[in-house]
Amino acid sequence: MNTVYGLELHLPEDKLPGYYAQIVKGIADAVTLVDRHKTLLFVDGPDARDAVLRLADKYNVETECGLWLQLEAAWQTNDRVFGDYGVTTREGNRFLDLGLASVVALAAAAGEPSELAAALTQADEHAIASAEREDGRRLLAVDRHQEALLAGIARAYRCSFATVVPAAG
Repeated sequence: MNTVYGLELHLPEDKLPGYYAQIVKGIADAVTLVDRHKTLLFVDGPDARDAVLRLADKYNVETECGLWLQLEAAWQTNDRVFGDYGVTTREGNRFLDLGLASVVALAAAAGEPSELAAALTQADEHAIASAEREDGRRLLAVDRHQEALLAGIARAYRCSFATVVPAAG
């Protein structure tokens, strides 16, 4: 999992095509994009984020900035809700908006009997995406407001719970 910055460009509609080409060229000259989805650009690191923000300001383009998580190929998404929390780019990369979601881990508790399978069945109902780890943990991307619910599920089934990637802001 890689944390990246997402910058949504709100391009003015009353400009000539050459205006947009200047913005695109300026961004391409300044930074290397991780990926993009329409007018949402993904960059790696605060320096690249700041460079895009400076260019957007130069061209009077309003920009929203946030933290996103690039999901690895092993992640399985819940197609019913993933689009509410993330995007899949034309390149097939999936990004999760950390302003809306967080990543938690459930696993069998060490040293005591736990009902991990039952906990995961219930937890999966709330998952935006999930991934199995080699160490036996299941990572779950969930709505940031449901972390306490998942912690309660883990306690009820005597499983361990941890926040792996907290929601931003």
